[in-house]
Amino acid sequence: MARRVLAINRVGFLGGAERIMLNCALSVREHNFSTVVACPVPGALAEEAAREGIAVVPARIDRSKASVSPREWLRLCGALRVGGRDILEIAERNAIGVLHAHHPIGALYALKAARRLRLPLILHVHETLPSPPLYGWVARWVMRHCALFICVSEAGCALMRWLGAPEERIRLIYNSVDSRFLASPQPAAALDRERIGPGPHIGLFGVLEPRKGQEDFIRAAAAIKDRYPRAQFWVVGGLSFAENAAYLERLQRLVEQSGLAGRVHFPGHCRDVPQWMAGMDMVVLASRARESLPTVLIEAAVLGKRLVATAVGGVREIVRDGQTGAVVAPGDASALAAAMDRMLEPAGGVMAERAGRDARRRFAPARFGEQMCEVYGTLLDGGRMREGTSLAPMPAGWAA
Repeated sequence: MARRVLAINRVGFLGGAERIMLNCALSVREHNFSTVVACPVPGALAEEAAREGIAVVPARIDRSKASVSPREWLRLCGALRVGGRDILEIAERNAIGVLHAHHPIGALYALKAARRLRLPLILHVHETLPSPPLYGWVARWVMRHCALFICVSEAGCALMRWLGAPEERIRLIYNSVDSRFLASPQPAAALDRERIGPGPHIGLFGVLEPRKGQEDFIRAAAAIKDRYPRAQFWVVGGLSFAENAAYLERLQRLVEQSGLAGRVHFPGHCRDVPQWMAGMDMVVLASRARESLPTVLIEAAVLGKRLVATAVGGVREIVRDGQTGAVVAPGDASALAAAMDRMLEPAGGVMAERAGRDARRRFAPARFGEQMCEVYGTLLDGGRMREGTSLAPMPAGWAA
């Protein structure tokens, strides 16, 4: 019988962390681990999980934005009581053996189940320094209840050390690439070059929110549009939250003001990301903050795309500037434009090939799955590692 893990997520949209959650569930399934996803529904995360045959259970989890309002904190306390009961009931009903939260807020909702059922709790760390105040406060609160912190990058490990996590509970496990990117996907029909032109086609993939730097990408596109009159620019991704609708309107106005009408496209949330990315000549990450190990760069590298990225979080753990792509300072549209221009030269193609070989080796799904299975198995077996060593004892108070 498969051993069961409960993956807990505080949001229902499909971003980088959520795709890693799904990759994890698929990678460990081959090793007799079954994952149940608890998250708000409806949403793209639940839809994609269901399509992949991963069990999804609705949970009343509030995303919990930072606020100084006493009313907001009272509302959050009520939400925690309701959502905590949901996670406890889900864990009991599904005979869960390990709780796996992908944000400190999710871990907060899992505390009741961890205590009542004496289950080990993992916090998967997708963030880096500088830490938002709410994240740091909640992370420190749940830290003493967590058996392990899985960090997706060295930058994430640095965050947990800064927050005071015990070194023996920190594990570095790099994200894997979705296996669909290894299957030579064909470009999406919408990217038919006979219809829309030869390009180059340059894409930015990610949810629409200011920290992702879509504004910088559009300004960089404006700077090189005359040098590449046939270039097409793609901002692929949907709104993370309805409150960002005004941001999308601002981006569309910027396109008009920059003389890029008809050359910058907003296809929205696309389920077939491998096909969309396969149609690009270059993939750009323009984020301004909080990117621990951007999955989009790993995916683009595997597909042999030219890479341009900003130096945030663990980006340099994927892209080596001048060797496998170009890395520039965040928030600098001029530097981004120069890097895009540079990577469109023949040398950029050589770097793309080198990046592909490196990514297929370092971020293979099998490697990720084996590491995650060892973590799950170790916790389920009471901390005994295969080699005969053991994890540190469970944190004080974790089952109080």
